[in-house]
Amino acid sequence: MGQYEVIKFLKKQDKPLSRGEIAMQMHECATKISGILRKLIENNDIKFLEVNRLEANLKYNCNRRLKIYFI
Repeated sequence: MGQYEVIKFLKKQDKPLSRGEIAMQMHECATKISGILRKLIENNDIKFLEVNRLEANLKYNCNRRLKIYFI
């Protein structure tokens, strides 16, 4: 599993996803997905939004800010 598979997966999604959601839905380790997402961002293959901690808590049950990824 690599960059191509993550791009293909994100193209099929109708909303931005967090790293954890991507890892869970692709049945992969979150650490591996992090590395792939970092490379894809460096190459401008994908985009991201940073969600503040209040919105992250409401929508993602996360107590800190996080990034959500999309194409």
